[in-house]
This record gives sequence, structure tokens and C-alpha cells, in this order.
Amino acid sequence: MPHQALSEQDYQRLSATLSRFVGQGCMNLEQLDGFFAALLAGPEAIRPAECLPLILGDAFDDESAFPSEKTLEQFVTLLRGHWQDIAEALNGGEFQPWLDAGADGEVRGNDWCEGFVAGMELLNDDWGMLFDSPDSAPLLEPIMALGFERHPDADMRPFVDGISSEVRAELLAAISPSVHGIHDFFAGIRLQLEQEEQESDPHPRHKH
Repeated sequence: MPHQALSEQDYQRLSATLSRFVGQGCMNLEQLDGFFAALLAGPEAIRPAECLPLILGDAFDDESAFPSEKTLEQFVTLLRGHWQDIAEALNGGEFQPWLDAGADGEVRGNDWCEGFVAGMELLNDDWGMLFDSPDSAPLLEPIMALGFERHPDADMRPFVDGISSEVRAELLAAISPSVHGIHDFFAGIRLQLEQEEQESDPHPRHKH
């Protein structure tokens, strides 16, 4: 059955649910979008359900977070829908990052890039292949610049004097082509991992 893209109303519901738990360390929708983009563009796709503790933060262990099994199921269905929307954009469409404006109306992109970095950290060693590639490593530059701009350790911040609005606009515009480039870089590696998995498991489970 072809995937039905999430509607604007679905995204409002997803955003509202995530916002309820922000005080418990839950990701907002912008962070989630970056996080999923890293998982889908990277060396090995990790399913959304496996990442619930990372997405929800302390709300994952809070029994009052979802009043019923059904509300949790609805939330996971929205997560899967968003995951699928990103997968389809990367596999033949045009991926555009979900970037929200702050209270001052400025789009900064830090949340998105911090979410992407969190996704990279799950498979740190495998991402090393990209860092070590002279041709492809520059794809990470815009994401790392904004992902580390607010780092608590000033030495980790790429721009000592902050990022000008002109440079920020360039970095934000580079996110989409970078994610497509990263997805292409890891495409062969993902295929190889899938083949090895199938060879080691003679009775592969059907993936839904």
C-alpha cells in the first residue's frame, strides 16, 4: 500500500504532542526532523520505535505521559508517518528540512542540526567513513556549524564571533543538498549491510 503523506493537521498533532514533553527533555519537531534525517541518510536505518527513549526523554518512563495505549499508538503512527515522508523525499523527491522560526521570527536551524548530530552519534563509528572521505566530508560542514553553534564548550563552537545572518542563510540553504549528498554517500554501504543481514538470516522477517 503506498504511503499516505502526513497532512498539515497530522503535523500539528505531532508537534503538539512533542511540545507537551519538552520540559522532560523531549525533542521538538525541528529536532526530530533532523534526527530522522540522519538516521535515514546514514549508514544503517534505525526504526523510529527503537528511538522512542531518545525522542521522548524522561517522558518515555513517565506512565502518565500517554493516558492510554491508544494515544501512544497514535503518536507512534505519526512518528512512522513522518519517518516515511522523509524516506520518500530522500529516495526520489526533494528533502527540505523542517525549520521553525524562533519567538523573534528568526530561523536559526540549530535545533534541526543538533537533532541530526544526535542521530549521527547512534552510529558514530560508521559515520567516521564520511568524516574520513576528502570528497564527501564537506557535506557535513553546514550541519556541524549550526549543530555546534550553541555547544556549552566554547572551544567546540565553529564560529568564535557567532554566525552572521548572511552566513546563516547560506548554511541553511546548504542543508537540503548536504542531506541528499550524505544519503547518496551511504547508499552503497546500506545496501551491503542489508545483503549481509539477509545472508546471515536465511528466514528474514518481512519488513512492513
